[in-house]
Amino acid sequence: MLYVSFGLEKAGSTLTANLTRHILAEAGHPHMEFSAEERNEIKGNGQYNRHGGIVNNVNEWHPDVVSLLDSRVPLERCVLFRTHDGPSQAILDLVDAGRAKCHVALRDLRDVTLSLYDVIARQQQRGRPNHTGIVINEARSVFGAIEENLGYAYAWAKARDAIFLDYENTAFDPTVTISSICEHLGLRIPAERHSAIFAEAAAHKNGKLNVGKPHRHRREMSAEDQQLILDHFADFYARFYPDARVIVDDMAAAESATGA
Repeated sequence: MLYVSFGLEKAGSTLTANLTRHILAEAGHPHMEFSAEERNEIKGNGQYNRHGGIVNNVNEWHPDVVSLLDSRVPLERCVLFRTHDGPSQAILDLVDAGRAKCHVALRDLRDVTLSLYDVIARQQQRGRPNHTGIVINEARSVFGAIEENLGYAYAWAKARDAIFLDYENTAFDPTVTISSICEHLGLRIPAERHSAIFAEAAAHKNGKLNVGKPHRHRREMSAEDQQLILDHFADFYARFYPDARVIVDDMAAAESATGA
C-alpha cells in the first residue's frame, strides 16, 4: 500500500512525514526508498533532486509515476510518500481500489501566515530577492499563496477514508497523531513507545523547525489580522477548525501571574 502524507506548506509537513515514517518502521514496515528518477522529482532546471528519498517526495502524481510506484510496492508493505502537490485521478483511483491511503496535515492558517513571514524574513536577512508578493505583517498579502495550497488540501481531503492531522497535536501532543495514524492503517504500537518515536522523528536532520511554539497567533498577531484571516478563510475554519476564534494573549499579565 502507498501511504500518502499531504502537508499544507508551513504546517509541519516535514515533521508529519518523518513521524509517519518512524511509525511505519516501528510497526514492521521499514522505509522503502525510491530514487528521484522513479519518483520523477525534477527541479526547475530539469535536474533530478537527490534528497527526497528520505520521505519519498513526489512533486507530481503523473499516471506513469503512480503506476510505477504501485507496481514496486509489495502488497504486504505500507510505504510512505510525501507530497505538497494535489492528487491526480490516477492516485485517487488507487485509493478507491484500496491500494493507497492518505492523510492531510493542516494547521491554523494564522500560524501558517506567521511561518510564511519567517521565511521572508530569513530571505531578507540573506539578501535574497522576494518574488512571492508576501509582505511581513500584511496578512492579506499571504492569501494568494495559501489559497493555491488549500486547493490541493481540499482535493486530498475528498479521497476515500482520508484523515486530517492537526499540527498542534503532531508537534506538541504527538500521541494523538500517532494514535490516529495507527488507527487509520490498522497498526498497533504500545503507548509507551510514542515518546521515543516522536523524538526520533523530530531529531531528523531534514527537519525545518522555525519557532516551534504552539498557537503563535495568540501572542504574535493582532486581533484585526486574526479576524481578517478567519473571515477570508471561513469555509476552511468551518470545516477543520470550527471552534477557532480571535484570541490575543495578554503577555504582561501572564508574566506577572507567573512571577516572570
